[in-house]
Amino acid sequence: MREIARAALRKVGFEVKRISPTIPNDELAYLKAGRIPWGRGYDQAKTRFISEVLANPGLVEVFQKGCKLPEQFGVAFDERCVEYPWLLAHLKPGPERILDAGSTLNHAFILDHPVLREKKMHILTLSPENHSFWYKGVSYLYEDLRNIPIREGYYDTIACLSTLEHVGCDNRLYTHNEAYREDRAEDFALVMHELHRVLRIGGTLFLTMPFGVYRHFGSFQQFDKKLLSRAVEAFGRASEVTESFYRYTPEGWQLADAADCAPCEYVEWITRPHHQWPNPLPVEPDLAAGARAVACVQLIKE
Repeated sequence: MREIARAALRKVGFEVKRISPTIPNDELAYLKAGRIPWGRGYDQAKTRFISEVLANPGLVEVFQKGCKLPEQFGVAFDERCVEYPWLLAHLKPGPERILDAGSTLNHAFILDHPVLREKKMHILTLSPENHSFWYKGVSYLYEDLRNIPIREGYYDTIACLSTLEHVGCDNRLYTHNEAYREDRAEDFALVMHELHRVLRIGGTLFLTMPFGVYRHFGSFQQFDKKLLSRAVEAFGRASEVTESFYRYTPEGWQLADAADCAPCEYVEWITRPHHQWPNPLPVEPDLAAGARAVACVQLIKE
């Protein structure tokens, strides 16, 4: 079975490497422990996996063309392993103004990607984070997406990855501010209106969110088809709307459709604050790490 998976990956030029003695200790511990999501070394292993995907032209092309992913793609990794390649595969090369609405791109290995180097990057989030890359020319706005302090039509491109689902929910975990203990889950529509306003005509919004059975977990909500349709409608006039879906199974992440993803459930225990996580960490039978489906949407402003 392992050789079959390796052969499938080689078809798109993605060589599966054996454990190397040069792998950092934390990542090595993750591999030896059986790839437990969110365990020791998980973040490092995920970063390495995504970096190797982004550096592989064959796999980037798979995302760009909307083709099926290799077998065993991203087993035991969360949805970032499809969201990042999907976004970066579709961004236009060359200089432009881009807004990261929600600070999902605020990582060195993402900001250093060649397609982002020539772009003027603004990152908008509610409060400062542990890492800041101002020395890379990144500008930070600590504001609310429901009221963006930027003039109309300023941005060529907006990326809003796994952020819309948090709007109007309990965001104290990210802000440490009681003012953001909210229950206004309908406010995602206000954000969509604002993103439309600050995007230039002909500009593209790249939008992702966890998808499947509707659930409200307090700090975020998982979108279903009805809620996704409302978000697209709230954006306003669009000359083009393209929806892609990826679903997680024990065989990894794979291209799917909305109907396939409709019954997907989020891994519920990780929705608790980190200090309330069980010890030892539970391991899902399918090794899911978060969302079991994600919707990826491109909207071009008319």
